Amino acid sequence: MQQFFQKGLKNYVPEHVQPSVSDHSELKSSIDAANLTDMWDMILTLDYGVSGVEDLPYEKRDEFLNVMSLLLKAFDK
Repeated sequence: MQQFFQKGLKNYVPEHVQPSVSDHSELKSSIDAANLTDMWDMILTLDYGVSGVEDLPYEKRDEFLNVMSLLLKAFDK
């Protein structure tokens, strides 16, 4: 049993090493509907130095999507 347990842990990747990335298409659609597309592009270009979300590493992508989600909530009220 111990051998099975150790073998199972071999394939485990902690979330902080390889975070799960949520699909950004729904968030992008909401951003576009709220007329915040220019802000999306500006933050990507100026703050992250990339032209698209897919160019971001996993950690930065999650960070960017969280920032944009918060901005959408703030401007949507």
